[in-house]
Amino acid sequence: MADYAGAEAAIRGRLEGNWTTTRIAFLNEDPPEPWPPVDDAGQTQPWVFLEVECFDAPIVGGGRPGNHVFRYEGLIAVHVFTPVGTGTHLGKQYAVTIGEIFRRETFYNETSGHAVRTEDPFPAGGNSKSEDGLWFVCTMTCPFVYWHRG
Repeated sequence: MADYAGAEAAIRGRLEGNWTTTRIAFLNEDPPEPWPPVDDAGQTQPWVFLEVECFDAPIVGGGRPGNHVFRYEGLIAVHVFTPVGTGTHLGKQYAVTIGEIFRRETFYNETSGHAVRTEDPFPAGGNSKSEDGLWFVCTMTCPFVYWHRG
């Protein structure tokens, strides 16, 4: 049965299925070695980090228990990490491209009454050095709603 955990998994799956340019890191998971990613010459390579946050889940409209409509409102954030000293263009280009993966899409809608619907992506936060000083971080954010009837 469709649920919010499945909606988050579908967001992750959408990124994994459409982004192969860099490695992707996820919350509470150890990335595969080598980490950080390097090319054959040992040069550090860009990578991205996915976060999905839910801020609210009110019942909207009327209905009996079991037939309420819940509106889970959240934000997809994909942080693009590029090595410090390589400029800002590549990180911003990657953020824009990743944003287009999510722009105004509907997915995770195989079960009637359930769907993830995304809005327009935008840059927010980031655009600074990481705490360790090794990475320039540019963040793509995209609001979403997970609709759930239950």
